[in-house]
Amino acid sequence: MDPKISLKWEAHAQAAVPVGYICRASKQLVGLLLMVFVSPDLSPFVTSVSTAAVGTGVGLRATGFMGNKGGVGVRLVIGETLKLVLVDCHLAAFVNNTERRNWDAGEISERMSFDPVEKNFVGFDKGEKGDPGNDSGGAIESIEDADILLWCGDLNYRVELPNEDIRRLLSSYMPKELPPTHADGPSAPASPIDQVPREFEEPPLPPLPSEIHPEAVPTLEGAIDSLLNHDQLYKQQKGAKAFVGFREGKIKFLPSYKYDIGTVGRWDSTAKARAPSWCDRILWKVKGAEAQEARRGRARSRGMSILKDEVLFETEDSDEEDIVVSRADSAIPHASSAPQAKTPTSIFRFPSGEIGLRQLYYTSCQNVTSSDHKPVVSMFEVWFPSVVPEMKAKVHAEVAREVDKMENERRPVVTVVVDQVGGGGYEEGAVDFGEVRYNQIKRRSMTVANTGTAGATIKFVGRPASDEEGKEMVAKEWLKVQFFGGGAGIEGEGGMELQPGEVCNVVLTMSINKLKHVRSLNEGEETVMDVLVLRVVEGRDVFLPIGGEWLQSGFGRGLKELVRIPEGAGGIRGWKEESVGSKREVLYSAPRELYKMTEYLLKHLREIVKEEGRWSSKPGWPFLGNTWAVGGERRENLAVGVWECLDRDLELDDDATLTFSFDEDDEKPLETIEVVEVVADVLLKWLQGLKEGVVPQEIWPDVYKAGADKKLAEQVLDKLFTSLSPVHANVFVYLTGFIMEIISLLSSPIPSQLPSKDPGNVSSPLSPIQGVLPFGILGAARGKIVKHGALEVFAEAIVRKEGGDKTAEDKRKAVAFLEVFVSDI
Repeated sequence: MDPKISLKWEAHAQAAVPVGYICRASKQLVGLLLMVFVSPDLSPFVTSVSTAAVGTGVGLRATGFMGNKGGVGVRLVIGETLKLVLVDCHLAAFVNNTERRNWDAGEISERMSFDPVEKNFVGFDKGEKGDPGNDSGGAIESIEDADILLWCGDLNYRVELPNEDIRRLLSSYMPKELPPTHADGPSAPASPIDQVPREFEEPPLPPLPSEIHPEAVPTLEGAIDSLLNHDQLYKQQKGAKAFVGFREGKIKFLPSYKYDIGTVGRWDSTAKARAPSWCDRILWKVKGAEAQEARRGRARSRGMSILKDEVLFETEDSDEEDIVVSRADSAIPHASSAPQAKTPTSIFRFPSGEIGLRQLYYTSCQNVTSSDHKPVVSMFEVWFPSVVPEMKAKVHAEVAREVDKMENERRPVVTVVVDQVGGGGYEEGAVDFGEVRYNQIKRRSMTVANTGTAGATIKFVGRPASDEEGKEMVAKEWLKVQFFGGGAGIEGEGGMELQPGEVCNVVLTMSINKLKHVRSLNEGEETVMDVLVLRVVEGRDVFLPIGGEWLQSGFGRGLKELVRIPEGAGGIRGWKEESVGSKREVLYSAPRELYKMTEYLLKHLREIVKEEGRWSSKPGWPFLGNTWAVGGERRENLAVGVWECLDRDLELDDDATLTFSFDEDDEKPLETIEVVEVVADVLLKWLQGLKEGVVPQEIWPDVYKAGADKKLAEQVLDKLFTSLSPVHANVFVYLTGFIMEIISLLSSPIPSQLPSKDPGNVSSPLSPIQGVLPFGILGAARGKIVKHGALEVFAEAIVRKEGGDKTAEDKRKAVAFLEVFVSDI
């Protein structure tokens, strides 16, 4: 199909219609072209425009028919309520091809479909059983879904009479050749509607026979009626074989086919000499109107001996102006919005109004001579209920308010109150954890009450975990959520079921103790912020913002950064707050934190070993976890105090700082042995958390190769000095000296096992070493245990391996390497 043809016709039509009319749809199928122009006043109310084409000429049904026969259609929605479908067709030709014409019409009706209407479509509630409304449901629509269907075109149905009889009957009424009144070119543009008001008038009928042939008797209407008794379309409708339920206005015009081109009233004079027929027709159907009128017709016929309400056609002695007489044309007293008139009318009434169509005129343009057909035209008046946008918006708002009110009354409602820290009252909104430190455990609680009239099921909404695929978490890793108190717990979901008036508590526990989180927070890549979503099933979700202020920590930093912190800056915390991003020179050979912890441990261990205690009964104390005396939350709180001293560059003897995070009811005095244990543990964690470690992973292959080989081990130490920052070598050397002294102290003789200084206690000459034998044997065994345990824990903390965890052989190699530098013990 050449689109230039349709564009050319559209341009001609646009020039002919009044100014402002808009072509809202155009569809072509070979020689068929359907264009729909809409007035500027109506166009804003036209939506859901869709077009379709069905070919019935040649081809396979599976792929669709193509050819010079078929139909095109346009679907419009007007006023958000009325579906109007217009179909233009060209059915099979030849007088004896009636069945094929019926088949063509059936194919068009069955296969023509349109896109679903838009979501804002309102439609009509038919209001009567058996009459479906216009609920599209988002499905593809057929032409049968139309409220009003207008079907026009070259239907090609013929008059089943001999050609000579038809021509003879009409010969006296044929107009003589008159000057043409219709040019074959495009019409001159019409004046705008608002400039020249005009009424649409019925085009004039052909001249009366008396005007053309004075001797003729003016009985054209009778001649037409007698010929239409033999019209194929009427017969097919009467037999319910085609166009069932369609109506047509009364035909008052000469047959539209077939004329010699260029003549007003000369029948086909070619050798074929086609018989005159009304091939070109305009039909309509209003959805539901026929069924509704049928029910009314049956009601009127009760008591009659002869029931004739099924007669659809009258052609003899009919006073009606519509050949197709249906029950809708019977005069029934009723109040109508449209004026009563003897014009073809179809009306469907329903509770909220009525859909009506009235044909104002139906005729042909006899003076058009550019085709062998005479164009057939008709004008209709249509009325129907339409949506008023302002009223629709108002009604929608009112309905939404009512629905919202009803839903609020029925849906579960909970109230969440965050308990204020210190028990001074309650506050709504965010959960503030205040200052947050590394490894510090902080808790906040909330009260959740069912303040509605229905039972409420509550739980926190999960989200995908960042490090485990398929796992869900309700909060970030460092925050735990627990339900306590009234209500029934939900097994496996961590939620609660609360009946009206019931309350429960939610406890939020924050503890940032993983190295990855501490580093992210130190570098500002992460914040102590989150949002929890408390899901109220079938109710409104409650959003709970979580917040806190992260305090900088020395844990997880690198040696090169820590040796730049000056004395008096307030530790890493004060230095970071005052000099973020500044570059300082190296001030120390090793970090101040390392000096503080090692000096504290040596100072107090020298005093502790003077008397028997845990160090003597538990070899490897205080560096081995299975030797510790202090545990639980007290130990964790004390560790927080130790880190606070380190991060603020305070002395580790500052009891006020060490115990600042203790529970108020913990009144037990702080003992030196507790602090020594925790400082030893913090020292090992601090070494393990260093960014590059003391002996970085780049050196690991050399460490593994060296093992207990002293020469190779010394080469590794040289590499630490030359290839990496000197601070790594400095710290390594410093730690080996510290480890040597620790092993020496913790391997000291146990006071009770030392030889007695009493002169009376003289050993037998036969046993000169009897007095020192217990210490010699036991002391050597204890010393080996202490040394091996110290080397294991410090080797694990000092030496890094590429890829993470060490195997048993890796650990043996790391211990052997470290032992090279403490072999004198």
